[in-house]
Amino acid sequence: MSRENPFAKLDLASITAKNTPTKPGYGMTGAAKTVVRSIEDLAENTKRLMEGEVIVDLDPGSLDVSFVADRLSDDGEEYQELKQAIKESGQTTPILVRPSSTDGQRYMVVFGHRRLRVARELGIPVKAVVKKLDDITSVIAQGQENSARSNLSFIERAYFAQNLLASGMTKDVVRSSLATDEAMLSKMLGVVDVVPPPIIKALGASKKIGRDKWLSLRQLLLTPALLRVAEDYAGTEAFLDLAEDKRFDDLHEYLKRYKVRSAAKKPKKNASEKEWTSSDSSLSLVLNAKSKKVAIELSNIEARPFSDWLSSRMDRLYEEYKRSKSESNGD
Repeated sequence: MSRENPFAKLDLASITAKNTPTKPGYGMTGAAKTVVRSIEDLAENTKRLMEGEVIVDLDPGSLDVSFVADRLSDDGEEYQELKQAIKESGQTTPILVRPSSTDGQRYMVVFGHRRLRVARELGIPVKAVVKKLDDITSVIAQGQENSARSNLSFIERAYFAQNLLASGMTKDVVRSSLATDEAMLSKMLGVVDVVPPPIIKALGASKKIGRDKWLSLRQLLLTPALLRVAEDYAGTEAFLDLAEDKRFDDLHEYLKRYKVRSAAKKPKKNASEKEWTSSDSSLSLVLNAKSKKVAIELSNIEARPFSDWLSSRMDRLYEEYKRSKSESNGD
């Protein structure tokens, strides 16, 4: 297998975070005035990266996946259509790989993981362009290629962003890779920081579920009681037997119904009832006061530890209370 030098024409500046061209995407909304790169620009970046390079056939067994995962599931209708198309007409678009940093006989995929998987399943060589790229350039190319093809769902983009940050990438690199702005990145990270990995895994790619529904689910899961309910429900056999594209809406509606039922069970507050919730929502207090009797109820995840802490300090706290009364009377 002969090939020309695959590194000679490489222009890393064409896809770096600072030099990626931008155009207005969809209409700007809200105070953030969100502006994203157009799909045409992203596709052009990928085209320039591959332009003029020799396409080679590689053994799928010699390729390793990217060091940053970007997909949650791959067995949907899109993948099956891709597999059938390659089976009938061959692989028309090459993948991009980089030489392995640890083994001179192996390569790491920059983008084209699904095409690689198809080649493995069909038992055929995979067509690829080989380029020597550093980690930052690789992840920018990986994210922009997926954005241009519109393959990643909202939660997959959020998952990719989280993985990029965990691997040591800066937010500037993440924004460039996903062709997004600070406001949208903040929303993505806000979702994956609150929704636990087991629930994200159970929900899968959720291709038809956009930002607003994920933000709604996040808001529900900020309540500790609903978070526990969601984790239990998402692990049930009945839930996992649902088609993947039905799971999100099923869980979302289940939590909303549970919230309504729970609210209906709560007794109405009387005039002497006071409530307090900690800033992290891990401890709630309800106080019912009568003339010579006060009932205090603690709830949520920190209720038991806090009550133990409080009980062990009652003598000291009461003495502080008496001193404060004496000082007030003295004034």
